[in-house]
Amino acid sequence: MTAVVRERTTGRSAEEATFVLVGGVPGAGKSTALAWVAALLPRARVLDSEAARRDLRGRVPRGVPYAVYRPVVHARHLAGVARAVLAGPPDGAHGDGAGVLVVHDPATSRARRWWWAFLARRAGWRPVLVMVDAERAEALSGQEARGRLVRARAFARHWRRWAAQRAGLVAASGGSAGGWSQVLVVGRQEAVGALLGVVVEAAPVPVRDAR
Repeated sequence: MTAVVRERTTGRSAEEATFVLVGGVPGAGKSTALAWVAALLPRARVLDSEAARRDLRGRVPRGVPYAVYRPVVHARHLAGVARAVLAGPPDGAHGDGAGVLVVHDPATSRARRWWWAFLARRAGWRPVLVMVDAERAEALSGQEARGRLVRARAFARHWRRWAAQRAGLVAASGGSAGGWSQVLVVGRQEAVGALLGVVVEAAPVPVRDAR
């Protein structure tokens, strides 16, 4: 897979607030990209499941394996994202990332993606989907690097979904599809630049080329 950069503006006007869903299989590099966006654009609101994990980690007794409280982390993160989306965009907050909500979700489920786009539109957001594309070995290596491996069966489920949907999403990349105002499929090395391009107007957006 190779990546190309297409000069494309985000199509976001000063009056619009954007909801950005950052998806990809576990280990693709979503949390890494979100951490950079949070650091470079502190006025943007970033909701990452990794932050929910760290918060809960400080509340459970030492020695309790992550697998024990993983469902609670996911539930807390999902509830937090739902609250933020349904609350709608903040008033009068635009520019330098303000008024932008960026969230982490695997987004390998078509139905789940559709519901997020639907709820975002109903609440007044402009929904944008950014899928981080990674090879299977690359994603597994990413999990090892962070020190947390997703259960084999769960990862296989995410990977099957992504493999089945990748071509269609790549074909839609750079345009709109499935209720999303903009869809981007990018490599993990381009993810930060792509997210910044969504948040900051008129930035070059690298889009993963199909093959």
